[in-house]
Formats: sequence, structure tokens, C-alpha cells
Amino acid sequence: MTRETQYARWLRTCNPANDRRIERIHVKKNERDEIRFSWWPNGRFAPRPLDLPEDELLPLFRNAIEENVFSTEFLIGLRDLLNEKLDA
Repeated sequence: MTRETQYARWLRTCNPANDRRIERIHVKKNERDEIRFSWWPNGRFAPRPLDLPEDELLPLFRNAIEENVFSTEFLIGLRDLLNEKLDA
């Protein structure tokens, strides 16, 4: 998905055919990449938070990982955090 507005440029997205997405966007004002959890009912962006039960969040995360939405550094940090939590 290539899309750009005055606010941001979309870099990567997962689940573009669904109404629930995790997106990597470049926010122009801050000049940085950010991760956004978004909701697109009827193909239109909803300026409300994405609420999901955990069993629906995991497949969305898997898809975001497969679509390279997250950086390698983030994934390594996430892995380390999960290992710390599970080892405690």
C-alpha cells in the first residue's frame, strides 16, 4: 500500500484487505517512523483506537512480522523482553 497525506507516508502495512491493521508510517512533522494500530471499517480510517481480544491480536502481530512492519531491532528487543518475562 503506497499512500501519503500531509500527516504521514505509509511505509508498510499488514492485513490491508481487513479492517484491522498494524502499520509502519513515517510521520512528517516528527521526521520519524512510527507504528500505528489502526481500524478501517468499510475501507475508511477510523480515528478511534483499535480494540482486539488477545486471540485476534496474535494473528495480526504474526502478519505484521511476516510483512516486515517491525524493524529487526524492535523484534530482537521484543524477543528479549518476552524471554525475560517467561524466565521470571
